[in-house]
Amino acid sequence: MSSSQVSIFLTGATGYIGGSILKRLLSHPNHKNFEITALVRNADKAKVLETQFGVKTVLGSLEDSDKLTALAESAHITINTAGCDDLVVIEAILRGLKQRRKKTGDIPHYIHTSGTGEFTDNARGEYASETVYSDLDIPTIEALPPNALHRPGDLLVVAADAEENYARTHIVMPSQVWGVATGPLVDAGIANPHTIVVPLFVRAALKRGSIGVMGQGVTRWTNVHVDDVADGGLLILDNGELEMREILQAIADALFALGRVSTRELVPYAPGEAGQYLINEFIAELMFTNARTKGERARRELGWAPRYTSQDFLERLPEEIKVLVKKEDGKTGV
Repeated sequence: MSSSQVSIFLTGATGYIGGSILKRLLSHPNHKNFEITALVRNADKAKVLETQFGVKTVLGSLEDSDKLTALAESAHITINTAGCDDLVVIEAILRGLKQRRKKTGDIPHYIHTSGTGEFTDNARGEYASETVYSDLDIPTIEALPPNALHRPGDLLVVAADAEENYARTHIVMPSQVWGVATGPLVDAGIANPHTIVVPLFVRAALKRGSIGVMGQGVTRWTNVHVDDVADGGLLILDNGELEMREILQAIADALFALGRVSTRELVPYAPGEAGQYLINEFIAELMFTNARTKGERARRELGWAPRYTSQDFLERLPEEIKVLVKKEDGKTGV
């Protein structure tokens, strides 16, 4: 690698957010100066990344701590878009950064993808919180319980910079990410085009025959399009806010129009029922929490200007749901 090149190690390159970030890196005006390495589980995808996209790959998974450490040590910039709650993964990456600093004197940069799930409550769909977290209000964020969702990993990342000074660390906290990822990586079957939340509710509705709601469904999350996440910067990323009922109603309307649910109405879950359809009870309750945020730092300090709004989210749902239903039908042979 020449002295003008920047070495970048990326985790989650075949995922939803990671694939979108890789797309941005490959289309960057200075992309020829990037030497990008991705840890990839699938050998076929690894081959396509190398031959068609010029991305170096190492076969392995997040369970391969030694590989994570070595790859982080070899890179000036490490971007982790996977395993934000896996402390073993984070510690392995941080070991590599620390070794790079010790051996070369270079201070590496680490971009860690976390999430605004850190700010959730236990509303269970019953109320909209009045609390809105801003990434300019650092003391309030620092006062969060150390065992809050995503928080243990974030604290390790902060300590690497603020306390031990062996890396410059940046935590990106997307809110509810939406939108269908597009581009050559998706077209080549490399990157996952879909988020988690919408497919989860669609699959649940197809099994249940109706869209379920916990409590009143009036909890609120801010949201952000996946392309705006890929363009984003430090800390909180959001561009709008919706009640969970609004999202669920849009899904119900789309599925009813396709003849896949029996009613447009939101049908309350019975006690303990939601966990049967939304992976488990923890995930079900998480879907009906509040996570209200204001991503001000990226706008103020980096000029981040997200393009997509909450209204865009709702308007684009019907087309996304058509695609998701077709995929689910393909799995079941319908």
